[in-house]
Order: sequence, then C-alpha cells, then structure tokens
Amino acid sequence: MMEGHCLGEKHYDWYRITILMICYGFGEYGHYLLGVISRPLTQDLEFGTKSCVSLNLDVEQKAPEKCLDFTNETICNNITLNGTNYCQYNYSGQGIEYQVLAGPIFILVFTIMGLVNGFLGDRYSRVRILSFNVFLYSLMIFGAGFANSYWLFALFRFGLGAGESACTPLTASIVADMFGKKMRAFAMGFFNWGIYFGYGMAFALGNYVTEADINGLGWRWCYWIMGAPAILFAFILFFSVKEPEKKQTQILEGSDYEPVELLPLKSRVGSTLKMFFTSPVMIFLLLGASIRHSASFCWSYNSQIYFQQYYPGADIGLWMALDSIVGGTFGIIIGGILSDRLAAKFGIKTRLWVLVGSQLIAGALACGTLSTAPPYAFVYLLFTYFFAEMWFGVLFTVLVEFFPAAMRTTAIAIFIFIINNIGGNAPLIVPPIREALDLQKSLYITYAGFYGLSSFFFLLAQIAFIRSKPNMDDPGQQQAIRGIEIKTLKKM
Repeated sequence: MMEGHCLGEKHYDWYRITILMICYGFGEYGHYLLGVISRPLTQDLEFGTKSCVSLNLDVEQKAPEKCLDFTNETICNNITLNGTNYCQYNYSGQGIEYQVLAGPIFILVFTIMGLVNGFLGDRYSRVRILSFNVFLYSLMIFGAGFANSYWLFALFRFGLGAGESACTPLTASIVADMFGKKMRAFAMGFFNWGIYFGYGMAFALGNYVTEADINGLGWRWCYWIMGAPAILFAFILFFSVKEPEKKQTQILEGSDYEPVELLPLKSRVGSTLKMFFTSPVMIFLLLGASIRHSASFCWSYNSQIYFQQYYPGADIGLWMALDSIVGGTFGIIIGGILSDRLAAKFGIKTRLWVLVGSQLIAGALACGTLSTAPPYAFVYLLFTYFFAEMWFGVLFTVLVEFFPAAMRTTAIAIFIFIINNIGGNAPLIVPPIREALDLQKSLYITYAGFYGLSSFFFLLAQIAFIRSKPNMDDPGQQQAIRGIEIKTLKKM
C-alpha cells in the first residue's frame, strides 16, 4: 500500500502522519474553543465575573464612550447613543471560574493521563491507544454542546483533557520511528500543524457560527460541527494506520534505525528522571519550555476578550484564523526545515539555536501586536506566530533524539507533564495582574515578556549542550558513550 516515495519517505508514512495531524487538530480545536466562546458561554451558563460589555457593536463603534469605560451597573445598562442602548452589565467571559475551566480542570487530567499513556505507549500498541483516546475526546467535544450547567461542561472538558493527553507523547514517538533525522523535525512540524488547524478553526467557527445563532443554540453548534467528524477520524485512525517498528534515534547511537528492547517501567522512569534532573541541558530546556508554554496559554485564553474589550467590532474570527493557520503553519515548517539543515550541517546539538532566535524575535513582535490597533495589530500577530511557532516541532525533535527509544515515550510524557502543569495553569496569574494593572499590561508581561524570557533559558540550554556533550560526529566517541549507556541500563 502506497509504496512510492515523497521527499525521501514512503507515501504511506506521509498518509499516516496526515491522519495523526488531523486527529490532533480536532483535539486542539476542542481545547482552544473555550477561549473564543467564553463570553456567550458564561452568559448562557451564568458563571464568572460581570462587567459592562457590548450589547450593540454597531452602535458602540460610533459612540464616543465605550462599554469598557463604565463600571457602575446602573449607568452601564442605561447608556445610550441616539436613544439606543449599546451596553449591558452581564457575564464578561472572564473571572476565576473561567480560568479554572481553561486551566486546572483540563490540565490536571491532561498531565496525569499523559504520563499513563506514555508508560503504556512504551509497552503496547501506540496506534491502538491513540485511537481509543481520539474517540474519547471526540465524544467529549460533541457532548460539550449539550452541557446545561457549569459543572457538566467542566466534566466534558475534563474528559477532553484525558483523551487529548495521548496525542503528543504517542505521536512524537511514532513519528521518530517513521522518519530519519534528515526529515524528522519537518515531520514533527507537519504533525504539529494540527495545533494551528484546530486553533484557527476555533476562532473561525467560534466567532461566525456563534454569531449565526442557528436555532438559537449559538455556541453549542461549534462543538457539534467538529465533534461529529472527529469521531469518524478516530475509526479511520484505528483501521488504516499501522503501528511502526520501534527504532533507536538517540543521539548517543551511531545508527538511526537500530531496534531496541523494552525496559521495565521502573527502569524507564528512573533513568528518565535521572537524565532530566542531572542534565543541565534538560533543566534549562524544561524551564524555557515551561515559560514558552505559559505565554501560549495566557494569550490563547485571553486574546478574544482582549480584542473585544479594546477594539470592539474588529473582525476577530477572520484575522485570528488566518494569522494562526498561515503564520503557525509556515513557522513550524520553516522551523523544522531550518533545524534539520543545521543538524545535517553542524550536528544535532545545533537545533536549539532555532529556539533561541525565534522566541526572542517573537517577543518583540508580540509587543507590536499589543501596542497597535487593528489591522496593524493582526499584521504583527501574523509574524509573531511565524517566529513563535518554530519552537514546538524542534523541541520534541531534540527530545526524541536525546532519549533512547526504550524510554522515549515515557520521557516525552514526563516532559509534557511538567511544562503543562506550569504553562497550563499560568492563565490563573492573569486576573490578579489585570486587577492591579489592566488586561493589556498583563499580556505584555505574560505573553510578550514570557516569549523573551523563554529565549534566555533556551540560550542557556544551548550553551550547556555545547559544553557538556562530546562531538557526536566522532564515531569513536559515539561508540564509547554507547557502551557506557548500555552498561548503565543493564545495571538498572
């Protein structure tokens, strides 16, 4: 089946990664849709904080005073322009209940089940485990459209987190077994395009479908429209994607394709944790990735509200969809290509330079996004996404090359557990900063600022990598280190 080749790899491998990417996209759609529909959702289910919000955007755009300017409920409900009320005191789509729904309720189960799926993936069929989880989170997405209370919606989101937790650790391991080092970062970037497909579609459907208010059900249709086909793709994944053979990709090995034996769970976890917390490279990489992930979550769950609050009437659905899909797509692909070129020419240890440069530039561009009005803000955002999203595929390529195949999925699961527990709960710091300053200033700190700070830690990781690792292009050093690693693993 599909015996031809494309870009040096089998057609069937590209088919497999395409199905994986689409399934991931559905999960990310469900993940980020909450941030887009937060205002109509909170008004429907009645939770979160109240403030003066727009009732009639067309009138508010012409008014000299915006709804944001009013804090008193009575004044807000009675402000008019030419006799037309254009503000209402209602649920704003913000508040601690919303941030808990966006962060802890999802992240708690996401990180714990990510570890479980990672452990299982090193022992059993990754494709079958992944198929079950895709089916689970697809049902949760579809079911969320029927929620009639805060806690029922929270239950569906909890299930979404449990299912989606399998995507990255299992698929990163699968991709590493399908592609050699010359195409691995590109392939990983192609898979992670699912993030931007899902994120972009969340803004497009979340805005336009909700506004269409089909049969008076507004935001609910956003879950039904994507939840139904997601269930279908869970079956396509199960029946058409075969499990690849597990092969060695660790940087300490001389061959990309040497099968390895599975280690016991205790040995996998113990040796993985030892490598995490004794390696300066991994320590700085964890810090950088956690801060970078925090920036993504803080922006994702507050960007819709930011533009609604400061620039009412802006075409958020179109611009955010285009910026995330186009900027993110080209960013992650170019980042993967650049990383693969650097690795091929200067060695695997040079991949981290892509993270250093891209996140520094992204931080500067994010400041432009926050300091200008649409449409210029969205132009800045397009290029912010381009540079910011170079990181994900490169990061996980470094991880799969750093760890032996026998512990690779476990290592990625632990890494995701750490960065998601930090980054996924980072939006909780936005409300207190917002109260002390305002939403815009809080995003300067948690969005643009975190990009720049992550670049600093990626730089430290790159320096530590250069200083601590011998020349991996020297076959003699590769073989010597390989012998040490094998002896170490045998003792555990």
